[in-house]
Amino acid sequence: MYFRFAAAVVLAVLVAVAGIALEKRCLALRRDLTREQYRYEVQRDLYARQRLKTQQLGAPARLFEALESDRREFLARRSTGSEQRRIANDAQTSQRQ
Repeated sequence: MYFRFAAAVVLAVLVAVAGIALEKRCLALRRDLTREQYRYEVQRDLYARQRLKTQQLGAPARLFEALESDRREFLARRSTGSEQRRIANDAQTSQRQ
């Protein structure tokens, strides 16, 4: 009689321990899933920001601005070179006089 009672108590304890182990495993999996979803959201936001930046930098208006500024710099360098030549020529002519 005590044997059956002890067996029932042991069986109930084993079922409770198994339930606790399963619940812990489920909670760990949920925690991992939540962490993965968070990482996914962060990566998706980063991708969206980088895509937006790429579109902004590759926009035709910005490309034209960059080309125009390069052209202006080239013209400025070119005119600076011609001015230097003019100054050198003026100096040579004034030395001859």
